[in-house]
Order: sequence, then structure tokens, then C-alpha cells
Amino acid sequence: MFDCKEEVTQRIRRFHNYIRPMHDRALHEAHSNCFLIFEERRGDDTDAIHLVEVKEAVLAKVGQAFEGLGLSGGSEFDGMDIVNLPTEGWKADHSQNRFIQFSFEYKYFCMDMPRQTLYRPEAEQILRDRSGFFYLEERKQFQLYGEDVEGYDPFRKAYTYGDEMSAAEDTAYIFYQVWKFPIDWTFYVTSAAFGGKHTWEQGMPV
Repeated sequence: MFDCKEEVTQRIRRFHNYIRPMHDRALHEAHSNCFLIFEERRGDDTDAIHLVEVKEAVLAKVGQAFEGLGLSGGSEFDGMDIVNLPTEGWKADHSQNRFIQFSFEYKYFCMDMPRQTLYRPEAEQILRDRSGFFYLEERKQFQLYGEDVEGYDPFRKAYTYGDEMSAAEDTAYIFYQVWKFPIDWTFYVTSAAFGGKHTWEQGMPV
């Protein structure tokens, strides 16, 4: 019998299994900053693959599973003034590939979602339900080397090393609760060092 809560737990573990090794890869293998991307389809997949319609009953079960695992509660952002969100540059339509990317720095790692991969109401939902998210313009201390804050102002969350499971939970929440992907959707993962000197996963199914 299908157990939605167990399936959500397994999916979180899968994301975690790819996030967890990246610190050692950046620090000991590549000796430089690295990135990891989870995406809806392979970056070189030119087919127009669109998210299928999902019945409300299925979505409700996934939501109940997140609640049962304690992963969808409120946050320090409850009641925040969301009118300060950017007014332009949001996702335009359903044709764009959905993805979540991570950058692994020396002292911390961070999740990035460019504004083009989010509809504004989705950003509002994430701010209500998950703690720690911000726009880079608000916290420039988390600006990465060579990053143009004025031209590229991503939705970001910074994590300390050792908190990879929390990053995996946030990833699952966004894919399944915010973007409404079916729990059995196949995502693809790519990881490498910036500059291309080291690569690991290249469009591997998750």
C-alpha cells in the first residue's frame, strides 16, 4: 500500500544524498566553489515537457504528509510585509524549466532561485511557510564573488555546513508543495565546480 509520508521522507533523503557530499567536493577535490542543480528536466532536453495535471486528492495527501513530518509549519516571516518583494522579473509562463540551484562556498552554502523561476505568489508562500529566505538586495553580506546584485537579485537562503538535511527539506517543500510536482516526478541533478575543472553528476535522474 502506498504510504505518502514514507515517500516524502524518501524523496527528502534522495535530495540530501546529493547535497551532503558537496562540501567535501568543494573543499578537498575541487579546492574551489561548486554548484548543484536540481531541475524539472535535463538542461539539454529540448522536448516541451509540461507538468501533468494532478488531482486535488493527491496534492492533499502530499500536504498531509509534510504536516505529519513537521515540515510545513510557520516561520519567523509570518506576517512580514510582502509588498517589499520585487515588482518585476517574475516567471512569465509554464514553459520555463523549473530548477533549484545551490552554491557551495568556503564557510557556508546557499540555495538560489532566480526570480524567473518563481511566480510572485509562490515567493510569498515560501516566505510564509519556510524560515530564512531573502532577496540578495536585502542581505548583501551573502553576495557571492563576482555577483552583480543590481542585475541578478535571486531568492536565496544560506545554510551552515551540517544543515544539509534542512536544505533537502526546503527543496522537497518547494518542488512538491509550492510547485505541485507529483511525488513520483523524476528530477535531474547536475553538479560541478565553477569553471568546469571538476564535474560529478551530469543530468542524473533523482
